[in-house]
Amino acid sequence: MKNLDTRLTFALGLALAAASLAGAQDRVSSITGKPPQGDSRIEVGLAYAQSLGSTTFSGTQTVKDYAEDGTLKSSYDVGGAPGAAFDLQYNLKSSFGVRLGFQTSSRKATGTFDAQVPHPFFFSRLRSVSGTEGDMGFSESAFYLTAVYRGGSGKWKFSAEAGPALFSVNATVADHLTLGETYPYDTLQFSGVTSSKKKVSPFGFAVGVEVGRQVSNAVAVVVQGRFSQGTGDLDVNGQKMSVKAGGGQIRAGLRITAARKKVGS
Repeated sequence: MKNLDTRLTFALGLALAAASLAGAQDRVSSITGKPPQGDSRIEVGLAYAQSLGSTTFSGTQTVKDYAEDGTLKSSYDVGGAPGAAFDLQYNLKSSFGVRLGFQTSSRKATGTFDAQVPHPFFFSRLRSVSGTEGDMGFSESAFYLTAVYRGGSGKWKFSAEAGPALFSVNATVADHLTLGETYPYDTLQFSGVTSSKKKVSPFGFAVGVEVGRQVSNAVAVVVQGRFSQGTGDLDVNGQKMSVKAGGGQIRAGLRITAARKKVGS
């Protein structure tokens, strides 16, 4: 959460700086001394982003103990969490633009584990054990480049976007279970997991619909529904575990006009 707080603080600082620039261009052009006119050319978007629902990923590993192969089935439930989003949009014409954006969030995952562990004395006598581990880390960020269709009426603005996205996922996953066992070693007690951080950077897509209302010549308050997704494989002890990034989001924030097509005459 510390990293997310830092990102949110940084995003807020960018919002204040952009708002200040937008206010300045709202009042007067530094080149001509006259108010800017026409449709927006460059826009900056900043938003609070709340992920919706949860996502899961799972896998089965072969784990060797006592010179014999056992199995470890792992399933991770990643809950929803707040995040931050930033984008820079260049409008080619009144109805079409291109948006380069960045989003980030940090969440927690709960791991559920079922294992078949070899016996120290007997071959082919696997022992069963299961357990859960909470507060396992899961963070992701993404860059996306989308085409934006723009429209609206009066102070109300509408846009729809779609395009490719590149995700970066950092997940804490279990490498091995920590077990308690006593003679004659026929039963096991779950004591936790040994874990490590794994990273994957899958490609995917992003789509969104945004509705906003102008509160000044340069600033609009916006709400956006969004969905993005990318799938990649984590390497856990040389074996693959498929993980999905992205998901549904609801965003609320500001869209700021930083430059217009022409200045006043």
